[in-house]
Amino acid sequence: MIVAVIRHAKVDMKWKSRMTSAEYDKGCADYDAAPVLPVTVNLPPVKFQKIYVSNLPRTTATARQVVGDREFHVTSLINEVPARSGFDTRMKLPGFVWSSACRIQWLTNMRRQPETRTQTSRRAERFVRHLIRQNEDCAVFTHGFFMITLMQELKKQGFRLDHERLNYANGEAVICKK
Repeated sequence: MIVAVIRHAKVDMKWKSRMTSAEYDKGCADYDAAPVLPVTVNLPPVKFQKIYVSNLPRTTATARQVVGDREFHVTSLINEVPARSGFDTRMKLPGFVWSSACRIQWLTNMRRQPETRTQTSRRAERFVRHLIRQNEDCAVFTHGFFMITLMQELKKQGFRLDHERLNYANGEAVICKK
């Protein structure tokens, strides 16, 4: 069984350099709705029986660029880990402060974030168990931050990864075999 996990194409959006908490939250929502730029993805010559995409439009747009107009299996199990500002303020802070604060809160299972690390891990586990039950070669178009948890779960469930990183580039594919 081969599972190709692909990070979506680069999103065509420029973040503000400094934002209030409300502006950061709006930026997250805008990012989720923004279009993607053209991308080239190197995939092995495998006949993928299923193509999975998240329910965020950037994965479907990327999949169409890469595999053409096919049937896609849409699932929220492979959505990006949602982000929310770490605290409420009208003070304008740099974007890296907002993204760091929300990811630290996620990492420590703080309920301020829409999803905790534990919940993300369970979601990844459910998806990998689904893939194992299906036992088909497939392509999975997902998101960069979620990919880290997904790769950990694939390894835990006995898949061999062709490579592993802490930060996956847009359009990067990881080939996983079981």
